[in-house]
Amino acid sequence: MLDNVVVGRYYPIKSKIHLMNPICKIICLLIYILSLFMASNIYMTIILTIFTLILMYLTNIPSKLYFKTVFSLKYLLLFILVINTICGINILNTIIMITRLSILVIYTTIVTLTTPPTEITYGLEKTFSFLNVFKIPVNKMALSLTLAIRFIPTIIDEANKILKSQASRGIDYYNSNLKGKYVAVKAMLFPMINLTIKKADDLADAMEVRLFSINNKRTNYRINKWNMFDNYILFVHIILFIICLIKGVVLWDI
Repeated sequence: MLDNVVVGRYYPIKSKIHLMNPICKIICLLIYILSLFMASNIYMTIILTIFTLILMYLTNIPSKLYFKTVFSLKYLLLFILVINTICGINILNTIIMITRLSILVIYTTIVTLTTPPTEITYGLEKTFSFLNVFKIPVNKMALSLTLAIRFIPTIIDEANKILKSQASRGIDYYNSNLKGKYVAVKAMLFPMINLTIKKADDLADAMEVRLFSINNKRTNYRINKWNMFDNYILFVHIILFIICLIKGVVLWDI
């Protein structure tokens, strides 16, 4: 039932995207999001979609994992389609909106599948380190965000276990009426929350036993080098952003 969610999971395999510097990945993600906001027509959306598919191919990760992520958004995409139809929005604009949301989720999935959680923390810390000048605790925010992303698959795994155990006791999640589904979800929700809190406590205890301190300066086990492939990918992102910016600001009506 919840096997379609792959956000937060790391897929260990060799590829050029896996070997990229995590700082470059975070910067490229930010540029990509800005490019999506600036893309004003169907042509730029198609270009960004093709570019996203090329990155998918370079990861050497099975495409079904990415399509599982998009498939998990089917109800949200259907809701957008229905609301836009009711409001009389042009079908072309609706398709562009759904496509943008889908490729944004795919791009984010590319980053999480090809980057270990510790490297995501490193990339966030280094990318936003300039905020330390304003006394903003970037390291704490990066660690909290990384742990939140990392706990997504953990919560999903616990929910699947509870679903299977409840189904073995006769609770039907699929064929029951609205009241039955409410009872089934309630029976799943509270144990899932309790198990998640317990795992969070275990993680906090493990970090405390290992004398982990967020205030101390930490070193990295891995040496993150910036290679030529990082320069190529970053350059392509910048070019795409400039094109989207020109199309969105100067040639809006074209």
